[in-house]
Amino acid sequence: MDEDVLELENRRKIYQLLSKFPGMYLREIEKELGLAIGVLEYNLSYLERAEILSVEREGNRKRYFVKDDVSFGDKATIGILRQEIPRRIVIHLMLNPHASFQDVLAQFSISKSTLSFHMKKLTEANIVGSEKEGRSSVYHVIDPENTARVILTYKASFLDTVVDRFAEVWGDMGK
Repeated sequence: MDEDVLELENRRKIYQLLSKFPGMYLREIEKELGLAIGVLEYNLSYLERAEILSVEREGNRKRYFVKDDVSFGDKATIGILRQEIPRRIVIHLMLNPHASFQDVLAQFSISKSTLSFHMKKLTEANIVGSEKEGRSSVYHVIDPENTARVILTYKASFLDTVVDRFAEVWGDMGK
C-alpha cells in the first residue's frame, strides 16, 4: 500500500474506521467521523481510485471495505447482517433452527409483511433456507458455521448486545 495515500489525517481516519467496521455506508461513516459529506465523498473516491478501498453497491447505496480485508462472500453476508432486523432473525434461527414463520414473528415486534420482506432477502442471499413441514415452512441458516464465523469475526462492527449474547451462547455450545 502506498503510504502517501494515507498521509492525510482524514484518509487515515476513514481507513482505520473501515478496517474496524467493514461495510459501512456513507452516512454511517459521516456520522462516526463528523466529516462534511463533500470532504468524505472526495476522500472515499480518492481511496477507491488508489485501490485502498473497495465498494459494494446495494441498490442506490454503497458499502465501503478496505480492499482485500474481507472476502467477496463475507462482504455480502456483512452487508445484510449490518442491518438490525436481518441480523436478529439470523441469530434467532442460529439458536432456534427449524423455526416457523410464526415462531420467528413471535420474537419480533414487526409486521408480517416486514418479516416476509426480510426473510425473502435472507433467502435470496442464500443465508436462510426453508423446508416444507406439513402445511407450513420452517427456516434455518444454510451454513451456520460460516455465518457464525462472520458474526464473531466482525462482531465489533455490528454494535449490538444481541451479537454479544450470541457469541456467549455459541461459545457455550462448543462451536
